[in-house]
Amino acid sequence: KWRPIVGVLAMVLSCFGGFSYAEAAKIGGVSVVSPPRKVDNKWVAPVKQLNAGWVAVMPYAFGQAGSSTLRYNAQSQWWGEQFEGIKTIIQHAKFEGLKVMLKPMVWVQGSWAGGFDLDSETDWKQWEANYRAYSLEVAQLAVAEKVEMICLGTELKVAVRKRSKFFRALIDELRLMYKGKLTYAANWDDYLIVNLWDKLDYIGIDAYFPLSPTSSPTVQELKIAWMDPLRKIAQLYKYYKKPILFTEFGYRSIDQCCWQQWLRENLPHDAFVNLQNQENAYKAFFESFWHQPWFAGVFLWQWYIHQPSAGGLKNSDFTPQNKPAAELIANWFAKDASS
Repeated sequence: KWRPIVGVLAMVLSCFGGFSYAEAAKIGGVSVVSPPRKVDNKWVAPVKQLNAGWVAVMPYAFGQAGSSTLRYNAQSQWWGEQFEGIKTIIQHAKFEGLKVMLKPMVWVQGSWAGGFDLDSETDWKQWEANYRAYSLEVAQLAVAEKVEMICLGTELKVAVRKRSKFFRALIDELRLMYKGKLTYAANWDDYLIVNLWDKLDYIGIDAYFPLSPTSSPTVQELKIAWMDPLRKIAQLYKYYKKPILFTEFGYRSIDQCCWQQWLRENLPHDAFVNLQNQENAYKAFFESFWHQPWFAGVFLWQWYIHQPSAGGLKNSDFTPQNKPAAELIANWFAKDASS
């Protein structure tokens, strides 16, 4: 019965740059896997059934270890990685009332994005010019399609540390053309030292914290394991006064799913299936974070376009589709569905 009154107060306060009731609602999102071929909008309905209000769409760029070159929006890429496909997926989502985060990601052959490094100032300057062009084209797409958020980079651990001046200038340039929200996706092991948070709207974390080496940890064990990362994240919020967003987060339905997930990415999708593990891991996360006033929300990894064939009871991939964890996630996302 208090919702109409709170809504009015929020509208008044927002006029003075204060609390915004709409922004207080948690972001419940999924990271959409780029489809190789053109798709219709049937993929949106299962996302809404999960009570997700957001999708992350990822325009991939490709580079090589030790090289300043970047390749993106190329005909050789999957349809869903090219701007034509990304635009279509955005339009599908927004037509059905979903909000969108564009999350550029660099796939580095021979390394990974976080370890990418260059030897010379000349090479770094060339890479910066290429990354700037990539970012501005993504931002132009975001402006044209009225995208609500851009994540300006993903897990660029070394690059952001060494070239923070470039990234800070890039944020200023993006602000001139794009009026939506901005974040950056730091890896779980370096978010505390990123020198960008003061200029962004959200502190973004790809939150694959290793919590327990146990094969099948209980919910309570995982909640205890979350206490230290949660404390550090809360302290970071207190310092910057910027809400925390898990820009990427998830668990495989597999034994030992809460320990060094990156080492298990390439296991077969039918290996060591443990559906209860995935459900327990998500339950511990929601019970630890969802009530925190500084926690903005999460983008779950990952969500496939073709729902009928995605996931399932014999699948150990990250997706919660067609698994018990999906119902648990939908129930938690629904807590803010009416906000």
